[in-house]
Amino acid sequence: MDKKTQKEEQRRSAQNHVEASRSEQNSKHKRTSITLNVLIILMSLAIIGVLWLVFFLTADDSADKVETKPKTEQTQKADEAKKDDSKAKDTEKPKEQTTETSDDPNVSEVIKKDWKAVGTEQKGDHVNSYEMDSQDWNEKVNAFSEATGIDNGDMTIWYVGRGDEPAAQSIGTISTKSDPDKAFRVYITWVDGAGWQPTKVEVLKTNDKRN
Repeated sequence: MDKKTQKEEQRRSAQNHVEASRSEQNSKHKRTSITLNVLIILMSLAIIGVLWLVFFLTADDSADKVETKPKTEQTQKADEAKKDDSKAKDTEKPKEQTTETSDDPNVSEVIKKDWKAVGTEQKGDHVNSYEMDSQDWNEKVNAFSEATGIDNGDMTIWYVGRGDEPAAQSIGTISTKSDPDKAFRVYITWVDGAGWQPTKVEVLKTNDKRN
């Protein structure tokens, strides 16, 4: 082999070595690029997963707060409403009935209670009327019924007269129609705008207005 051929072979060998080196470097670059791309994808997925988890937990916390708060407010309002109702009932609840003795020998017992006024349809200045079937008379009868529990239709009125304050007080002696001997003496007082209010009931031993 002459020198020229030998040089040509060396040149080709060197060229093949360079090309092999280039090919190997290209392969390394490709592998590196693939690895980097895979790492980027994995990191992106991890970031997306973390963000989704944070958003999901935050949304759950917000939902719990939104659901819990109205329940708490509703419970507080319900408790306050119950307290108000209890106070209103306590305020409206009449005092318990009490009984007393009397110096009157014909009175077996005296009944006292915080009765309410029976209401009125009268307008203007009140006039204490004893005319039967007048508006004032009918409202007196309502007060007698309120104090004794005797219905108007089952009531016999034996007497109605003036009290210690003639313009604002009256006294009535009444009984049921079926038992005229069991009589009650009822004291009523006029309350402006509210009508006649029972103040005291005396249970009589005998009906002193029957004879």
